[in-house]
Parts: sequence; C-alpha cells; structure tokens
Amino acid sequence: MAQPANLFDRYDVNNSVREDLVDKIYNVDPEDVPITTNFGRGTATNTLHEWQRDALAAANKDNAAIDGDDFAAEALTGTDRVGNYCQIFTKRPAVSRRANVVKKAGQSKSMAYQKAKKMKEIKRDIEAMVLSSNAAVAGSSSVASKSGGLGVLIYSNVSHGAGGSTTAHTSGAPLTAPVAGTARTFTEALLKTVAQAAYTASGQVPPQAVMSPSHKVTFSGFTGIAVNRYQVGKKEQGRIVGGADVYMSDFGEIEIVPHYIMQGSSTVFLVNPEHGELSFLDGFRTEEMGKTGDSEKVLVTADVTLTVDAEKAMGKIADLTP
Repeated sequence: MAQPANLFDRYDVNNSVREDLVDKIYNVDPEDVPITTNFGRGTATNTLHEWQRDALAAANKDNAAIDGDDFAAEALTGTDRVGNYCQIFTKRPAVSRRANVVKKAGQSKSMAYQKAKKMKEIKRDIEAMVLSSNAAVAGSSSVASKSGGLGVLIYSNVSHGAGGSTTAHTSGAPLTAPVAGTARTFTEALLKTVAQAAYTASGQVPPQAVMSPSHKVTFSGFTGIAVNRYQVGKKEQGRIVGGADVYMSDFGEIEIVPHYIMQGSSTVFLVNPEHGELSFLDGFRTEEMGKTGDSEKVLVTADVTLTVDAEKAMGKIADLTP
C-alpha cells in the first residue's frame, strides 16, 4: 500500500521531534577483579618491597638421642629475602570546561564520570598484572619499573611443557621471565599432579584454580567434579549439568574461577588468597594538574606491587593450548 497524496508524516516533522535518549550510560565490559579482591592489602615503603621466607627442616623419623648425650649445635639456615618492584599504574583524563558544564544524559560532570571510570580501568590493569607472567623490572630514569606477576613468583609447584621452566628466586625480585615449553592440552592428570605437589609442600591444597574461559570448558569435562547429578523432585524439571564449579581433589576442594582477563592464556594458576597481597606505596590517588587552558586535567595513579609470602602454597600449570 502507498500513502495518500500530500500526507504529512513522521519524517516531515523531523526538525521538531525531541530526542529520546535514556538518562543512563550502560557499560557492558566486565569490571569484576575476583583475584585481587580476595588478596590482602598491605603497605610498601620503598619501590622495592621485600619480605622474608623460612621453611622447616624435613620431618625426620629417626630423630632419637642417646640418654645423657652431650650437646652439639646443629647447623642453622638463614631466611630467604625476596621482593618485588612497585609499578605505577596511570590514567590521564582531560575534559574541557564546556564538556563539564553542558547538560548530558547519564552523567553530571564529565570529569567526575571519567575519574570513576579510570579507577575501574586501573583495577582491571592491576588484576591483569597479577595474572601475568611478567618479570619484575627494577626501573630507571628512562625505564618504568614493573611488578612481577604470579607467573614468575610461583616456581616450586609447577608443570611445564617440554623445554619450559620457571626460574626459582631465593633472593631479590623475580627478574627472569618463564621459558615457554611445548603446548599441551589441559588435562585432569596435570591438575592432580600440581595439586598434590602443593599439598606436599604446604600441607594444604590451594583453594582456587584460576583459568581462562576455554580452559574452564575443558575442566568441566573432568571426572572429579564435586557434583555432576541433581536429585529431582516429583514436581521439578530435570536440569542438565553442563559445567562444574568445584573440583574434589584427593586433598580437598578446589573452587574453579574462570576469568575473562585470562582469555587466550596458556596458564592455570592454583591460588591460595591467604598468601597473596597487594602492597601499595601510596594507594589510589587522583591529582589535579595545573591549568594550561580552558580544560581540566587529572592524573589518576596507583603505585603497587604483588606480594606472595609463601609461593609453595600455590601452583601453576603452564604451556597449555589456549
């Protein structure tokens, strides 16, 4: 059908129609940071943040003394002094005066909105650093210092593909990046091996396994999941269980944490949040920059490093096919 002749329709009043813009801004990108949220918070007082580690002697079933035996001092071992460098995370929003004062949908002042947004972005950047295999960088007048991630701080309970390795560090910061090995498929046997190594070394299994979404899908096919069937009542519909959230290992439960930031990652981390900490040099800061024109400029920073006080309580499975 066609319109009647000379009909004045919606398109003829285009210049008079008011806009229909929802007074909200929807951000669909994920902003959760589950790993660093569960880690502790500490304070760093220098750009190289250090801590000490010690270990007990191996259990000795033959520790027996002769009655009345004379005293003889045994050899003692000093502590390991290890550390990590602080990394300065920055965002630099700049907003004109007009952008701040004009009436806008979903926000009042543009700078306030941008500062809140940049804070969330820095939190995600810190989470990405923690989940990385970045080596620590000392920094200089021309090179930015960087914090080492879990990939270099965890080196005892690890599984690598052929040719892969992670350098152990018993002093200073972890300055050497892991050597990549031959990629292999993520399997239940690999998870069991590292879980057993962590339990043997620390007396407990790490309570969380952090992995990419694709590795989570692979994991859901493992046989050792805690629950794979539900009892259905008479008036209930049956449910198809397509995934698993908890793995019942031989040494305890492991919560499975799929992480959007790890998409494409070749590593699965076994994490104990009790032994992880974000150590801040001076916390999150926003500082107004000097005016150089008709605009407002703000520097948003977070100066922080990752601390793992007992790496033997964690583990990693590296060199996995993404």
